[in-house]
Amino acid sequence: MAASKVSILSTWTVKAGGSLTEEHCKIIELTPWDILELQIEYGQGGLFYRMPTSQQVRDLSKATNTDSLIDHLRVSLSRVLDFFHPFCGRLEAITEQISGTTSFFINCNNAGVQFIHAKADNGVTVDDILESNFVPQVVQDLFPLKGVQNQEGTSQPLLAVQVTELVDGIFIGCSTNHTVADGSSFWHFYDSWAEISCGSNVISKIPVLKRQFPFKIENLSKRISIPNERINVAGDHKFIPPALREKVFHFTRESVAKLKAKANLEMNTTKVSSLLAVLAHVWRSVIHCRRHLDHSDETTFEVSINMRERLNPPLPEGFFGNAIYPATITIKTGELLEHGFGWAALQINEMIASHDHKKFECIYESWMKDPEVTKLGDLPSNYFMLHNSPRFNVYKYDFGWGKPIAHRSGGGNLFEGKITVLPGLEQGSINLEICLSSKTMQELEEDKIFGEFVTTPLVGVE
Repeated sequence: MAASKVSILSTWTVKAGGSLTEEHCKIIELTPWDILELQIEYGQGGLFYRMPTSQQVRDLSKATNTDSLIDHLRVSLSRVLDFFHPFCGRLEAITEQISGTTSFFINCNNAGVQFIHAKADNGVTVDDILESNFVPQVVQDLFPLKGVQNQEGTSQPLLAVQVTELVDGIFIGCSTNHTVADGSSFWHFYDSWAEISCGSNVISKIPVLKRQFPFKIENLSKRISIPNERINVAGDHKFIPPALREKVFHFTRESVAKLKAKANLEMNTTKVSSLLAVLAHVWRSVIHCRRHLDHSDETTFEVSINMRERLNPPLPEGFFGNAIYPATITIKTGELLEHGFGWAALQINEMIASHDHKKFECIYESWMKDPEVTKLGDLPSNYFMLHNSPRFNVYKYDFGWGKPIAHRSGGGNLFEGKITVLPGLEQGSINLEICLSSKTMQELEEDKIFGEFVTTPLVGVE
């Protein structure tokens, strides 16, 4: 597609309309789950929608006493923030000179979130973006707060929303401070905003804002301090990835079923899920395409485990915050290639299954003795990291004029090996947004075994 840019038309600060009454939510202390995210960039995700008709805009605006779609979305955002006060706050940092440490917490002071109205130039349409062979550069311009690290939430909003008009559609993109919310909590918010936009005065699932860290760990303080040398001043030593390409690969329901059946047949088991079969196929295929690798080189696959239901007792329904653990499996590339992808899928399955309440407790007990934060620049070669989940039913998030037609991620936290997964439009299908070097991406596209299971993603229709 032709080069284009996005023009910012207006910017507002949107605050929650109601008052915060829950005493325990005015100051939110960060848990180890939150602190791990301090030095990565804001999470970025958003959805494409077809352009609403004039009549749809008039009908929607009645509920908010507004006269435009942008004003309607801005007012409905303010109303949903009544339920999600942490997004309206700011991080606060306290540095102890004697100990050489810094601690962080969320001050729910209703400083507000950023709301931006933008427009894509040069007549860009939704199909221009979605039908492009690769994710075009303009997609990164559909998101605010580019390059901002989570620890910069002391001066930046913890949530920023950008509504961008295209010729025939709308993109609603969000940049979210990851110390405030993980993927489950972010999509809970997005879904709730859609409900309010449709005219509801209440939301179907109330968030539980009180942070919980349900492990009995010795010396676990209410406010955790991190050595200053491990949290570089924002702007210093930021990770700058090399030139990369992103592409969305679509696995149809039939392809997913074939991969799952093949993986389980290979290993004479029924334990391999649809997702793990697809991921193992991708992992093995990419390593196969990196023909320069020595078979003694290592490769790592990271899966963020949702701990909400794995803990004993489970976290409450609607828990809002972070409750994920980045579990990893590392093997030799030669070992990965000499086995079928069913073997790789089973290795990931067994790694995930081994993480129960007791193991999480041991992990964080060790972490408390030597607190560390995630830094993308420290990741080893041949590292793969999974983001999002096919369980996030993003295609139901209707703001009142029709369901979304596609998802895209922003440029935050890009590195070679980042994989963003979400369901496809067709039930049972899976979309993977994969980030690789140009050379590896070309090799992957030309790989016949990989290619027999992928197609072009479906695009929603009106």
